Amino acid sequence: MADQPIRLAIVTRQEVVARGLTAMLSDYPDRVIVTVIPSVRSKAAGVDVVLYDSIGLHNDDGGDLEHLIRNTEAKVLFYSRDMRPDLRARALAMGVHAWVSMSCHAVDLVEAVELTAAGESLPDQEERLGQDVGLSPREVEILALITQGLSNQEIADRLFLTVNTLKSHIRSTYKKIGAVSRPQAVAWGMQHGFAPPDSTDAAGSWLVGS
Repeated sequence: MADQPIRLAIVTRQEVVARGLTAMLSDYPDRVIVTVIPSVRSKAAGVDVVLYDSIGLHNDDGGDLEHLIRNTEAKVLFYSRDMRPDLRARALAMGVHAWVSMSCHAVDLVEAVELTAAGESLPDQEERLGQDVGLSPREVEILALITQGLSNQEIADRLFLTVNTLKSHIRSTYKKIGAVSRPQAVAWGMQHGFAPPDSTDAAGSWLVGS
């Protein structure tokens, strides 16, 4: 346990998640203090850890998560939906410190926040999605976006790649999974945990504090 309570900001697009997490963590005021980020694009001043809900990565291009990782001092802990391991793999490829399952108990979440704040690894963090065929983190990220139905240009724009570089990654990915066409790649992805987008959509983010 840390000497001082960890200052945590929760970033989610769903009010029920925001309120649920805040209630869970309120049982541990000596270990975690939920604080406020004025906006996702802020510097996250005074925050040790950001708990980022995976729905944000599902609903947009990941710009908010990229900003939190690259342009703030806080460590980012990815709050992962168990049915979307592809989003978890994308987040790890982007550089989040670790992930924690949405199904975890409150005490496990608090421990994950404390370990993240200390820069320590969380147990059971090996990301196996695509590893059985040797996919790199970048290839996992690209295959996830292909499975979600994005075009090459859309993927290149999101990942800040040239189309030619993207095509090179796609050829390598297809070779590893045994696909010769985009429909085959999508089918492989869906059979191996890469889910297409659902109809869930919401505008804005809840940036939660006490």
